[in-house]
Amino acid sequence: MNMHGGKISVVIPVYNREKRIRYCLDSVLNQTYSTLDIIVVDDCSTDKTVQVIKSYSDPRIRCIVLDKNSGAQAARNRGIKEAKGEWIAFLDSDDEWMPEKLEKQIMILKKENFNPWVVVHSNCLRYYPSKGEKKLWKLREIEGDNVYPLLLKNSSPMFQGLLVSKMALEKIGYLDENVPSFQEWDTSLQLAKYCKFFHIKEPLFIYYRHEDKAIFRNKKTNIEGQEYILHKFENDIKNICGEKVWERHLIGQLKNRLNYKFWNEFDEFLIRNPIINNYKYKIFYLKICRFLHIKPSNLIERIVKFMVKKALLLSPSRS
Repeated sequence: MNMHGGKISVVIPVYNREKRIRYCLDSVLNQTYSTLDIIVVDDCSTDKTVQVIKSYSDPRIRCIVLDKNSGAQAARNRGIKEAKGEWIAFLDSDDEWMPEKLEKQIMILKKENFNPWVVVHSNCLRYYPSKGEKKLWKLREIEGDNVYPLLLKNSSPMFQGLLVSKMALEKIGYLDENVPSFQEWDTSLQLAKYCKFFHIKEPLFIYYRHEDKAIFRNKKTNIEGQEYILHKFENDIKNICGEKVWERHLIGQLKNRLNYKFWNEFDEFLIRNPIINNYKYKIFYLKICRFLHIKPSNLIERIVKFMVKKALLLSPSRS
C-alpha cells in the first residue's frame, strides 16, 4: 500500500553481521509500504556480511562499503548522503521492523501533508533471544511542537523507530560522528530544534538484546556518551530546564559509575562536576557507597537486612 508519500530511504549501518543481517533485511523487504531505497553501509566487515547482502537480488538494495572502519554514525551519514528518498528511516543490522512499521508512520505524515519538519517514532518490543522472551518497551513519550525541553531532561527515542526527512537531517548538519553512545538522543535533540514529533504508542520494531550487544558490553562507552551529550547541551539544559535538572543529570552519571564499579571515575567526575546547590543528601549517600565499594541499590538492601536482623534479635522469644 503506497500513499504518495514519496520514496523512503532505509539506512542500515552494518559491521560483522553475517548471521543476523538476513532477518533485518527481510523485515525491510516485507514492509507493506514498498517504495523503498535500501542502503546498507558496511563499515569494513571482516566476515561474510557483504556477500550475504549481495546475495539478495532485490534491485532496491544497495551495498556501500566504507574505505575504512569509521563507526555507525559515519556509516549512517554516508547512507543519508547517498539516499534517493525524501524520507529517511534507520534500522540497526541486528534488529527488525514490524511489517506495517513504515506504512503506519507514513499515515501520520499524510495527515501532516508530508511536512518535512515532522519526525515520527514509536515504541518497540525488547527481544531476549537466549530466553525467547519479548517484552513491550514503552519509550518515554516525546510528542508535540516543542519537545526540546523534554529531550534535554531525558533520552528518547531510538534510531530503529525514527522516520525523518532528508531535509531535516541536512538542516542539522547530519549526525555527530564523535558521540561515543546514545547517538539517537543527540540526533533527536538536534532535530527537536526544528521539528514536530509524533510518537506512535504501539511497538513497530523489535530490539534484540543479544548478550554481545556492543553498547551494553562496553560500559565505559556508555557513560562517555552520556557525558559527551550532557556537556554538549549543558547551556541549554541549565537555561531552559534549570540548575536542578542539570544536577539531576550529574547525579545519574555518578550512580552509573558506582553501578559499573568505576570507583576512580566516580571521584574524577565529582571533581570535574561539583554539585553545589541541590541533592546534598544524595551526594552524601553516594559517597558512602563509594567508600564502601558497593552499588547504591545494594546499600539500601544491606541496611534493610541489618534492620530486620536487629529487629529479630531484639524481639521477645516465643515460648
